[in-house]
Amino acid sequence: MESRKKIMTNVFRQRLPLLTYEIFAFWIYVLGVAMTAFGPIAHYISWFLALLSLLYGRIRYGAHLAVEVEPEDRKIIYSLIFFLLWSMFAHIPHIDSFYTWGKGASIPLEFITGLYLAMRLINTSERRKAFGLTVVAINLVFCFDVMFRPDFSVLGWNASLDNGNSVASYSLLLMPFFFCYAFWYFEKNILLKYLLCLTSILLIIFSFSSGGWITAAVQLIIFATYAASSKKINLKSVIVLVVGSLLILSIIFYVLGKGPVDSMKRELVQMMSFNNVDVLTTNRKDIWNVSLLMAKVHPVLGSGWTTFGTVFEKKRNEMADVLSQSLEKHISHPHNMCLSIVYSGGIPALLFFMIAYVLSIKKSWSGVRDEIDSDEIPWNLICYISLVSILIYGTNGDVFEGRRDVSVIFWAVWGLLLVIPGKSQSSHISDKRA
Repeated sequence: MESRKKIMTNVFRQRLPLLTYEIFAFWIYVLGVAMTAFGPIAHYISWFLALLSLLYGRIRYGAHLAVEVEPEDRKIIYSLIFFLLWSMFAHIPHIDSFYTWGKGASIPLEFITGLYLAMRLINTSERRKAFGLTVVAINLVFCFDVMFRPDFSVLGWNASLDNGNSVASYSLLLMPFFFCYAFWYFEKNILLKYLLCLTSILLIIFSFSSGGWITAAVQLIIFATYAASSKKINLKSVIVLVVGSLLILSIIFYVLGKGPVDSMKRELVQMMSFNNVDVLTTNRKDIWNVSLLMAKVHPVLGSGWTTFGTVFEKKRNEMADVLSQSLEKHISHPHNMCLSIVYSGGIPALLFFMIAYVLSIKKSWSGVRDEIDSDEIPWNLICYISLVSILIYGTNGDVFEGRRDVSVIFWAVWGLLLVIPGKSQSSHISDKRA
């Protein structure tokens, strides 16, 4: 009996440090993702510490670094790895310098690192719940800072969120978290439920981005359809949200004066300008034409990430016939997710990225149908809304280069989707291992 006690004590002592480092890696990663609105430095530091912690666990305690996934998910991962390698290395024959290559290669590397850490660390239902709660709690405060700056100063030094398009992508990434947690996790807490939803709606409106508004409308339709089928939302909830939004907007517009009203009118006029493509797309038609011309220079190998602005300035005069007179400013990226990939990594990179994307949407949609009667947080719905909305928003925005400071939330969502057990699994692979 005594020797058995000793064995159990030794096992406990061996496993406790592993658990400690695993939990540290999880929380430092989650905090880095949740606080990414502070700027890239937040997730750079946290990811480094999380990787260091996992590596220590491997060296000291033999912890597994590999992630166990289903066969269907392996297809997605292999496609993304090919996309990563091709977009990182294929354009090397025509790079200007090693510095340029390294700076550009960090973008797909950052994407894959985010996916891996999410797959490795957010791999159980309890961890998914904790991750979502952390994102909601921290960003509930950040939302007010972004909406009402410079009166708030929590994020005052992150200048990228002064841009309406950045705020739009940020608000679209948060929307499925806020709404799903409001109607599932905080279902009985009326105050918190409507606070989260109204905050999310106001953040989207205050982005003053017509592209963001259109995408958010699609998000709300998907959510409302699913929530109604799950009996989580009814007509009363919709009326409360509509009336509450209008009332709060009226108060804010009265207090802040004419500025927000003019911004809203500008975006509404833009959305209705079907006869003027330049106004409708904010001159992005020219940017897309330029991007296509520049992508044709290296259609297979690509031209590399972060080189778009430099190449554009060099070739501006050659492309004068496709540029309108109003497009005089510097263009740093194509303002389109697919064009950004095809310019940077060529057609093969885009092909494998889209294969992974479509398969991921298919998986999340399958999960959405399976969990419709569940009272658990609908993670497949969160993933499905995120994937569909980023694909729509990606027609006029770029989540890789242009919005990389907040896109880490999307990489985390995509990564955790790949380790959510499918219906065909009788036992939860990822939940078992943790």
